[in-house]
Amino acid sequence: MKRGLDELSIVMQDEGIEVRGEEWGGMRVAQYTLPAGCDLSLFFEGMPDDACPCDHWGIVIEGEIHLLYTDGTEEITSAGEFYYWPPSHTAWTETGVVFITITPAAQERLVDEHLSAQA
Repeated sequence: MKRGLDELSIVMQDEGIEVRGEEWGGMRVAQYTLPAGCDLSLFFEGMPDDACPCDHWGIVIEGEIHLLYTDGTEEITSAGEFYYWPPSHTAWTETGVVFITITPAAQERLVDEHLSAQA
């Protein structure tokens, strides 16, 4: 299975945030485009530890993204870097960022359900 980035379904488009993604073989593949000053912690409020429960693998295409883990560890992932982000994290941007992520679909569904319950 393959698809061009512009062919992926739009999952979210709001205030400069664009998420395109689909589920393939038990994994969710997605491209995130986030503007400067985007705080993802708001999406995880009310989840265990107010953090993302997902494992993510991918690459940052443009810009950089800051991660904060519940143990207090911080890291920055920048353009051209592959990553693995374990569960129990949140993130924010100081500059805009575009990244590709691959996540177990079952984990991502927990976030989807959480967000749907808030809507």
